[in-house]
Amino acid sequence: MVLPEILLSQRVDEAAALVSEYYTKLYRNDLPQTGSRFDDWAGGGDKKDVAHEITADDLLAVSFLSVQVTARAAIGLLEARANEVSQLLKQIPTDLDLAAVPAHEYAKVLGPQSPANQLWRLLRGSDTYRWGIGPTTASKIMARKRPRLIPIFDSVVGPLMGHRTCDGQWDTWHSVLTNGSGLPERLRLIREKAAIDHEISDLRTMDVVLWMYGKNRITSLGKASG
Repeated sequence: MVLPEILLSQRVDEAAALVSEYYTKLYRNDLPQTGSRFDDWAGGGDKKDVAHEITADDLLAVSFLSVQVTARAAIGLLEARANEVSQLLKQIPTDLDLAAVPAHEYAKVLGPQSPANQLWRLLRGSDTYRWGIGPTTASKIMARKRPRLIPIFDSVVGPLMGHRTCDGQWDTWHSVLTNGSGLPERLRLIREKAAIDHEISDLRTMDVVLWMYGKNRITSLGKASG
């Protein structure tokens, strides 16, 4: 795919400004954008003592990104299916960056039979326990638990990455991060130039850049057509 222009090398400063705005701008009552607390709320979803379980704090953090986990799903993830969730999370590395996954290891890490994809299917639910977790919410739960490995999918970022649906999204993100274009290094430079206090992954940096860029474009198009 063609990389969104905001992620090209000549627009690093602009991308950094978007990340800085996302994490530092204050809104009503001097509160930050809620999404700026998704990454580090309660110490983060991948901290050692909770890395292999989905917690109430994870579900609260996900709500900071404008999605809600239904009560039925919350009970399922925190209680009824908690052991199954934990067993899958134990098989998904916490210290692996998506850009560092070799092509020959991709199927093992993120392929159809991988623990990550099994967790994705569990989160989405089956016909026997459909509980209202769509692809956007599922991606945000997984990104909370494995911020270095799993990208977020939503209606703003997805189309910018060439996806109207979530199908094939992990493949696409892996491809653009490993095709030799220097994107991982550029994302780290963007984060450095943004000079934020938050410790965020390369994937989250990319997500924030694309989300801010996409939202600004939508706003601009709305004004132009109004």
